[in-house]
Amino acid sequence: MTDHIQGHLAAYTDLLKNDVDSISRQLEEINLLNNVTDPQQIHAGLLQLVSYQLDTHWVVAPRQYRVTDWYLLAMHRFLSLAGASEYDILTPTDREELTMVFQQLQAPGVFQFVENQGNAGGVYFMEMGTKQKLFYWSLDRQELLFNSHALTSLLVSNYRAKDTADNIRSVADLLRTFARYLEKTFSYQVDYNILETQDTYLYRLVQTEMPAGMLDRLFVLSAESNYFMQAVNNGAAMMLDHDVEMRIFYDQNQQALGGQEWHFQVIDGQSAVSWLDVLLDYDFVGTWYLKERRKIEVASQKHIFDDGQLPVKPTVVQAEILQPRGV
Repeated sequence: MTDHIQGHLAAYTDLLKNDVDSISRQLEEINLLNNVTDPQQIHAGLLQLVSYQLDTHWVVAPRQYRVTDWYLLAMHRFLSLAGASEYDILTPTDREELTMVFQQLQAPGVFQFVENQGNAGGVYFMEMGTKQKLFYWSLDRQELLFNSHALTSLLVSNYRAKDTADNIRSVADLLRTFARYLEKTFSYQVDYNILETQDTYLYRLVQTEMPAGMLDRLFVLSAESNYFMQAVNNGAAMMLDHDVEMRIFYDQNQQALGGQEWHFQVIDGQSAVSWLDVLLDYDFVGTWYLKERRKIEVASQKHIFDDGQLPVKPTVVQAEILQPRGV
């Protein structure tokens, strides 16, 4: 064998070995993500996998999972550690792809992660039929942000006409369980907004117009449903079933539209009921809110869900005082 053939074959085997080594390293990370029970290792393994690009040319895996599939696998692992089970992870036979479905849900729903193409990075948890982005997940910044508008559009406006409140609630409960686990285990920053259940929580609202007649319209709907509103300071309150109280009121705030900063509050004595629960359990409240949310709506991080961008921090300009130059 001539020297140049020996050199060519040596280079060839090196290229093959490099690709095999790259595939082996990814397999190690996949096995770690799939098998370990330490949540810190799962989180670290996910960080490794989503930043790892399997760019091989000589040894090619014809069927590969996507980066977003690793997020869903990690979500499954965390939910398992949290004791949640009312869901399933499916994969088709013709390609490598993971999807989540909810066992109790009778309405059609297939959920996957999709990449955020904006400068914030991270991924969205999306219902693929409606393209509703239910939450945003950033590994690097360790934050989970729920999308109140999408949750209402999917679970209340869409699903409520097709399924029972309890079946639909299984989706919201599972998402909240996942968020609580990340918050407790990794100190994640979580914006629960419409899913928050704390009695003391005041739901922050986005006001685009003065909500003239808002309470009057709810008063009419409540009377037809045998629930009665009572006036409270700067607003109204309503007692619902199981000693759940719903309050709608405003504080004086000159920075708010019309000088009135409106809030929703749900009090049940056990911090177990959210505003979304009220929308699901009481059709007249859900109908009212869906109409009124063009003017007033539970707030979420709009910049993340509209264009995937991080908010731009204002630039502080330092004024430089120039002294006369000596001659």
